[in-house]
Parts: sequence; C-alpha cells; structure tokens
Amino acid sequence: MLKSRYHAVFWGKTPWSLLHALLWRLKDREVLVIDDQSLSTASGGHRWLTGLEMGALQELGEKFQIEPLLALDSFLRPARVKVQTPQFQWVTCLNARDNLREFIRKFPVFQTPVLLQALEQHDITADLQKVQKSFLEWFRSQQVRHRSTPAFVAAGVPWFVEFQKVLTDELTRAYRDPQDGALAQLVAGFSSATGQVVKATFSPHEAAYMATRLLSPLWELDVRWFERELLRELQGKGAHFKRAGIQSWQLGQGRVEAALLDSYEGVIGYERLLMYGFPPATGALQCVFNEKVFRGLETIWPHVETGVLEEPRAEVTCLTGARLMGTDIPMMLLEVGPRSTHLQVLVEERPGAKPEFYRQEASDVARPFLSEALHRAPEWWETAKPGPAWDVWVEESVLAAPLKGPLALHEKRKIKIVDRERQEELSGVQYWGPLMNQRFGVLGYLTELRWDLV
Repeated sequence: MLKSRYHAVFWGKTPWSLLHALLWRLKDREVLVIDDQSLSTASGGHRWLTGLEMGALQELGEKFQIEPLLALDSFLRPARVKVQTPQFQWVTCLNARDNLREFIRKFPVFQTPVLLQALEQHDITADLQKVQKSFLEWFRSQQVRHRSTPAFVAAGVPWFVEFQKVLTDELTRAYRDPQDGALAQLVAGFSSATGQVVKATFSPHEAAYMATRLLSPLWELDVRWFERELLRELQGKGAHFKRAGIQSWQLGQGRVEAALLDSYEGVIGYERLLMYGFPPATGALQCVFNEKVFRGLETIWPHVETGVLEEPRAEVTCLTGARLMGTDIPMMLLEVGPRSTHLQVLVEERPGAKPEFYRQEASDVARPFLSEALHRAPEWWETAKPGPAWDVWVEESVLAAPLKGPLALHEKRKIKIVDRERQEELSGVQYWGPLMNQRFGVLGYLTELRWDLV
C-alpha cells in the first residue's frame, strides 16, 4: 500500500534512480520509485563503464554496504567500442597496455620517448589504477565542489602526464584541414557512444578524465539484472516501488505539487520530485536545454549475419567523420547482435517534429556514409525495419572563457522544466536523468549523488 506523501518520488526506473532512492532510504527517508513505461530510460550512459565509473560505484558500495555495488563484477562483461571513419578505425582493447599501444600505433603524435619507454618498462595497468584512485579522491573533494581549483595532475606517473599533455595539445590546436582532426573524431565518437552526449569541443580541464577513460578497458553493465538486485535491496529496506503511469500533474503557482497515478492509489504528494530517464516527449512537463538536442532515430535489420563488420568485433560502433561532425546528423551508432543489427542515426531535433519526418533524410545521409566508412555497401539495407527508439543526446556546452570557480558548476547541465502548454518554468521537480551531466557523465552524476546526501 502506497503512502499519500513521500520525502522523495523518483520518476523513472533506472540503475541510478534505484541507487539514489536506496541511499535516501538508508537515511530513513520515505521514498517511492515509479516505473513509468511511457518514459524512456534505456540510456547508453548506463551500459558502458570504464575503471573510473567502476571505482566510484565500488567506493559507494563500501561506504554504504550496498551488496549489488560490492558484487559489481558479477554484473559486468568485457566490452569494446569501435570508432569508424572513412579514414581510420580505432577499437578499445581489453587492457590498458593494449589501449596505449593502439594510440601509439594509430597516432604518431603519441610516439614520444616517454610513452614508448613506458610501454616496454612499466606496469601500465597498475599505473592506471593508481591514477584512477587519485583522480576519484580529487574529483569528489570539497575544493572541486566549492572553490576554483587547478587541473588534476597524476603525481608519480610521468608517462600518464605525458599522455595527457599530448592529448590536450592535439585536441586544442588549430587544424589545417579536415583530415587533420582524426583524434578529435575519435574522442567525439567514444564520448557519444558511452555517454549520451554529442561532443564537439574539448576542454583542458577534462583532459585527465578523458585520458583515463580512453586508456581504461571497457565493460558492459547488465542493466536488467543490476536493476533487479538494486530493487530487491531497496524493497528489503522498506522503500516503495510502483509500476504505473502519470495520469496528470497537480500544478499550482508555478510548482509541481503532486502526481495523480493512473492506478487506484490516486494523488501522491512529496517534498522532492526527481525525473529520471529521458525528457518526456509528451505530457505537461517539458525539459528545455540551452544546447542543441539530437534524437536517436533507430532502424533494425533482423537476422543479419554477425560478420557485418570486419574483425576485431565491437559491441557498438560509432560512425562519424569530418563530413558529418558539426552538421545536424553528426554521427551514427551501429550495434550488431546475434539476431539483428541496430543503427541509430543522430538527428538534430526540430520543434514539433516526429520520427517519421526524419526517416528519409536520415536514410539519404546514412546509406552512402555507411558504404564509405565500412568500405563496402551494406547488403542488409533493403531489409530495414523502423525501430522504436527515439532516444535523446545533447551537445556539450562550449566554454567561451577560461574555467573560473568550482569545477562542478561547469559540468552540470542547466535544464529548465516548464509547463509544456504555457512554457512557464516550474519548481518542485528536478531533472536527474542521463543528460544532467555533460563532460563527466556517470562519474559526474555519482559525485553529485554523494553531495545530495550531505
């Protein structure tokens, strides 16, 4: 039996809404998680984890004795992401040494004496784990949250400092021609595939974070089983969970005051309402971003041979290039499974547009580019079926001036929630979904989550 009022209602079931609710429940607060099937929650930012995100989750598990986080390894499997352009292919490797070797092999700018020597003489994995631990301690420190702070320096690991410097210099210099930006395309593709963001710029203050993620092995989180175990623990602590839709919102004086569920429980009140998942496409509440919004338009090819892509195989392939970046169709995500191939084409959102408005335009761009990038015509194209996905990506904000003030203020996205009909800003609701944090993704979210408990 649900209560009529809660300290917090978490609208949308995701791994992070369940974790957030569990942490609140551990502080004896009454919480309710609403699994609204009309709210899309399947974010790529939930699935792909590097050593940084794993370390942050495991530290939370140890601090609060949360069993699914303590047993995180049981929900993970090694994974790969491929970035494919017409000019080059780059694939994440299963260990840090091979990732460093891949950078040195594919990009001559990394062939420095320090990095070449490190590859032969250092325990790259142990060094990277040391950097990750040090970065996590620095990132969740009070100085990062409250004061202007200098960029992170990996003290005691000279080869990582060298890698970070080369990466920063290469990504912030002016390019002479489009073919000169291969590394920028790699970083943009990797960030988009693993973090639900369209990345067009690179800021020096995120260099250590980006370098650590690029060198780390990648794991895929089994979201379904992870959510199941978090929910089991949440309900075991006395929290409430309800699979229901929102029939209507009770609005008053510019505030979202309560929710009317489409079930017999009726009106639910709360002190805080936290929206998870992606911004709803319909209904009274609408999210407004300062940046460009892109929609992932999905097409499915069933029963496709799994050898569509050349080896080495990757779980997801980001296809981009100089011709696409900066346009209203900046990249595509291709995922090959045992029974089907899924292609999501990112297209810039236009007010009032529906998926069918974009399909021909997306097809006209995607088909020739796939042939160019894969160096072969996709024979499976003719059996395409429109898919249900209509996910959301948001472009990162461009920093127009040098970083000032606390780092946290510059990486948390500004999102207004308005009354869709009147376009008036509403209070009483906060957006905590996968688009909240831009440059630091899941790691930024987990840090924000710790601060929310203070």
